[in-house]
Amino acid sequence: MTTSEEARARETVREAHRPRRRTPPWALGALKLLGLAVVVVWCLFPFLWMAMTSLRSGADALTDPDIFSGPFGLDNYEQVFGLGFQYALRNSLVVAALTTLVCIPVAALAGYALARLPLRGRFLVLALTLVATLFPPVALVNPLYQMYLELNALTGINLLNNYLGMVVPYVALTLPLAVFILATFFAGIPREIEESAKVDGATPFQAFWRVVAPLAAPGVGAASILTFVYATNEFLLAFSFAPRDLNVQTVPVFIGTFQRVGYENPIGQIMAASVLVSVPLILFALVLQRRIVAGLTSGAVKG
Repeated sequence: MTTSEEARARETVREAHRPRRRTPPWALGALKLLGLAVVVVWCLFPFLWMAMTSLRSGADALTDPDIFSGPFGLDNYEQVFGLGFQYALRNSLVVAALTTLVCIPVAALAGYALARLPLRGRFLVLALTLVATLFPPVALVNPLYQMYLELNALTGINLLNNYLGMVVPYVALTLPLAVFILATFFAGIPREIEESAKVDGATPFQAFWRVVAPLAAPGVGAASILTFVYATNEFLLAFSFAPRDLNVQTVPVFIGTFQRVGYENPIGQIMAASVLVSVPLILFALVLQRRIVAGLTSGAVKG
């Protein structure tokens, strides 16, 4: 080995043993805060734009891109309530509540059966249940509309412009996801807990209702929130089955059917209605965010 090769070898060894410079802890903390701030601004800016636009007139909201330039006022909110927004909000809450009250008990029983009973092909059934969530709602509009007309002609039961006409398809569309969430959550609860309850004299239903169901509260909460939010925000079926009647018209249809007043675009009123319906849902999700995370991640890690 030549002298130059020996020198290069010694330099390589010296570099390998030389302590590396570590990033200061304050720099790592600053980078994390910067990344978090970017994500927060990215996620919250649409809501900020919506809230600021709801306080401006329609002309200014469309022509001036500066969302912080006034004048500001509550005229859009007054006009929205003057058009009957409170009735649409009531209808959305009623439809969403009925959908959740029907969907969650059925999903809980079905998910418990898939997680506990020795059924053949239950994993295939669970997979097909999840695939059913991909079914496009637009494919249901024409068949359901025709079926409602036939039902009205044969029995006199009118499901058009009716809460029930929206609740039935909403339950069908939200049930597969709720079953999947609850089945994976029930599968993560130890069987020994149920067996102990049965040893103490509880029937299978009592063990489910008094022991398993309280332990599954995070999963039930997550499924309930997702079902409620879907039923509140759904537009296509609500527009097809209850487009004009304020007694049953929901908020998405109310917002989507704003009429242009003269030459002024109603973007200010639309944003005001969007703010009014978004704030309760956001607060509801923030309060129960732990249940959402626990319910969606249950069964992901087993050990």
